[in-house]
Amino acid sequence: MNLLQDQYNEIGVVARHCDNLKLTISENEASNFDLADLFCDFWEEIENINAEIIAYESDSIPPIPENYTEKCALLRGGTYLDCKNKPRVFEGVYKILAYYSYSRYIVLNGFSDTPNGLVQKTNEFSIPKTLKELELFADKYRNMGFISFGRTVKYICKNTNIFDFNHCSKVDCNCGDEDCGTTKAKGYGFKGLNVNK
Repeated sequence: MNLLQDQYNEIGVVARHCDNLKLTISENEASNFDLADLFCDFWEEIENINAEIIAYESDSIPPIPENYTEKCALLRGGTYLDCKNKPRVFEGVYKILAYYSYSRYIVLNGFSDTPNGLVQKTNEFSIPKTLKELELFADKYRNMGFISFGRTVKYICKNTNIFDFNHCSKVDCNCGDEDCGTTKAKGYGFKGLNVNK
C-alpha cells in the first residue's frame, strides 16, 4: 500500500523536497512490520479492500463495490455511532500508515549509504539532530499512530457485519487480544536492559 505525498501533509513536517525513496522504504517497513502486526490476519483483507477501491475509482466502471462507503471510511477515516449512539471520529488506515511511515522516515532520513558505509548528512548551514532526539520525535508519531489504530479498530468492530476482524469482542464493541494489536518493531536500536550482579 503506497500513500500519496499529500496524505502526509496533516501529520508531519515532510519537506517539499523529501527523499521519496526513503519515504517509500519507510512505508514498506511500516506496512510489513507495524500495520501487519497491528491488524494481524485482517491486514491482507485491508490490502484487498484498498486494491478494490483504487481499481474502482481509477476506472469508474460499475458495479460499485459492495459496502463501498464503509470500505472508503475504513481507509480514509470518518465518523460513526458507537454502541451508545455517540458520534466517534476515527482516522482510518491511510492515516495510521502515514504516522508509522513518518516515524520510520524521521530516523531513516538522517542517514545516507555511501561506498564507505552509512554516514549522517551534514552541511555548513545546519546541525543534525542526535539519534536520541530523532528517536524521541519518531516515538511521538508512533504513539499517535497507535491511538489512531485503536480508534479505527473500534469502527471495524462496530461494523463486524461488513469486516471480518476476528479480534473483536462480541460484547460492547470492545476489541483486542493479547497476541494482536501491538507492535514492537521501532525500526531503530535495540531494547536495552540493566544487568545487576
